[in-house]
Amino acid sequence: MLIVGGGASGVLAAAHLLRAAPSAHVTVVEPNDRLGAGLAYATADRTHLLNVCAGRMSALADDPGHFLGWLARQGQDDDAGRFVPRRVYGAYLADLLTPWRTTRQPRVRHIRSVCVDLAAGPQGITATLADGSTLCADHAILATGHTLPQAVAQVDPPGPSATAETTPQGGRVLILGTGLTMVDHVLSLLDQGFCGQITAVSRRGLLPMAHRPATALPLVAGDIPIGLPVSRLCRWLRDLARLAEHRGGTWRDAMEALRPQTQRIWRNMSEAERARFLRHGQRWWDIHRHRMPPSSELRLRAALDSGQLGIVRAEVVSVGELAGGVTALIRPFGGSELQALRADRVLDARGLRWNPSRSPLLAQLLAQGTIRVGPLGLGLDLSAESAVIGADGRSSDRIWSIGPPARAAFWEITAIPDIREQAARLAAHLAGTVTTDARLPGRSSG
Repeated sequence: MLIVGGGASGVLAAAHLLRAAPSAHVTVVEPNDRLGAGLAYATADRTHLLNVCAGRMSALADDPGHFLGWLARQGQDDDAGRFVPRRVYGAYLADLLTPWRTTRQPRVRHIRSVCVDLAAGPQGITATLADGSTLCADHAILATGHTLPQAVAQVDPPGPSATAETTPQGGRVLILGTGLTMVDHVLSLLDQGFCGQITAVSRRGLLPMAHRPATALPLVAGDIPIGLPVSRLCRWLRDLARLAEHRGGTWRDAMEALRPQTQRIWRNMSEAERARFLRHGQRWWDIHRHRMPPSSELRLRAALDSGQLGIVRAEVVSVGELAGGVTALIRPFGGSELQALRADRVLDARGLRWNPSRSPLLAQLLAQGTIRVGPLGLGLDLSAESAVIGADGRSSDRIWSIGPPARAAFWEITAIPDIREQAARLAAHLAGTVTTDARLPGRSSG
């Protein structure tokens, strides 16, 4: 088995494959020295917390206490309700494959390189690496994760390298976006003792909701309005939230009930309804579904109350350098005239937009028709079993994809609880197809 990408998705895929198929050997192609980090967990900032409590962050679908057990063995707080720093979770993922890497006959290896091409044939997969060498395997799993957006002059891109350490302590910082990445940036600034003005801009000015204790309402399959228009689904969800509140809970109980059904709902939507949801409902969905830890909310609210943080509802038209600083031209919500916002630094927090052209491998596979972009450009077009679909409309029996590139097919597939379920399903599907040959996939310098 060959896995292209060694971030969270790649590590989860490898772990589930190794457990499901005792004869399997896995090669992970990942240029970074450390597996499991990716963009999400490479941060070293202790204020960047998981957005899901520790008790729900096991990497293994059938072992819900796995992460808590790892925390206990590390001598760390293993409270299931704790929101753990993301750097700690990155260390957990890095350690996940250790049992299969440290045995006398390792079943997993990490090749520090970049995969630039994949070719599927009757006998399996041939992967070409950046140095011209090749690897052979039965199957390949694309776990390429998020792609960083195109760099914009005078704007610091999202990701762990975007800090504000060089910003004047009394200066002005402009953040593009008001989602969870914005929360990370604000907390990093506050932690560095920044005492200047922070302004966050987005079209709707909506902030992520905060986590609170929640108990999922009981739902049966027949309760879910599968295949109905988005408007009907939204009315149903609002009614479900009111029912939760009537029973003494909150809307979170309704969201928790819906979470396991989200992918089924998405897959049964027409393309037109999906597009309607993206236009009108996605941002509202995101702030309720992807919530921030209570401790992050407290600090964010304090910054808002003090006036240090301001939220502006506007569209960012352009960003440019002017007179030693940076000026963003914005169009306020409901208005037509442009306004200028001056800043010493601009940080991009508009989320990670999937763009296959930013990945040399995906760009190559698209050009040769091995893969195609799914409806609405959210990710790769995949079958229900996570097989890539080529330009000819046929599902591959050799190449698969997991994690963020699968968003077009499954929508909610960027959080660990969702990715681990996909990894478990794919591993079970592939377990009977691997060869019993104990050799690792071959490598040549052809």
